[in-house]
Amino acid sequence: MEKSIENIWNEGFAPDKKFSLPVIKNLYTRKSELLIEKIWSTAKKDNISIIPMAILLFSVLAYFDKILLGGYVGFLLIILFLFNRKNLKELEGLDVTSNTYNYLVNYYTQLKRLQGFYTKLLAIGLPLLVIPCYWMFFRETPIMSDFKSLDLSIQVMILAVISLILSGLGVMSYRLSTHFLYAKLITGLESIISDMEELMKK
Repeated sequence: MEKSIENIWNEGFAPDKKFSLPVIKNLYTRKSELLIEKIWSTAKKDNISIIPMAILLFSVLAYFDKILLGGYVGFLLIILFLFNRKNLKELEGLDVTSNTYNYLVNYYTQLKRLQGFYTKLLAIGLPLLVIPCYWMFFRETPIMSDFKSLDLSIQVMILAVISLILSGLGVMSYRLSTHFLYAKLITGLESIISDMEELMKK
């Protein structure tokens, strides 16, 4: 990370008067620092993996003479990569306002906000973005000709069903991948925040 995690924690724990015991302060400093670094590293690797995926999909689709579809899919993935990078920079830019506890709570809140946003994006945006892929893939084929020959109401129904399926698959895939990559890290963050709250009550 460009901003030193160590500096953040050195600054953040300075005003934490309720965490006056050096041993406790040092313990949570190290635990928090390592956890945030792991979350950052995992998120960065997760986002960077989009680039080779975009290149691979474009190459495969271009090989099968679907250059337009490959370019469309690659473009969407690059946009997703840039959008994710922007969100990661915003997380990295979070400052310790009064103490480390506030920083962790703010960080956790932003993570949950992003998860909610991506869930909605996949539920609504994925069908809108993927349905054109079907048109690009099947255009000028007997399947597309048969589809166009159907009544408009049946076409709409088919598109609606496909949209619902894509929405469900997108949300399910996102939650599974998020659980696999981040569940332990987020649980650890929740645990540290909970422990700090208990200590502040004593």
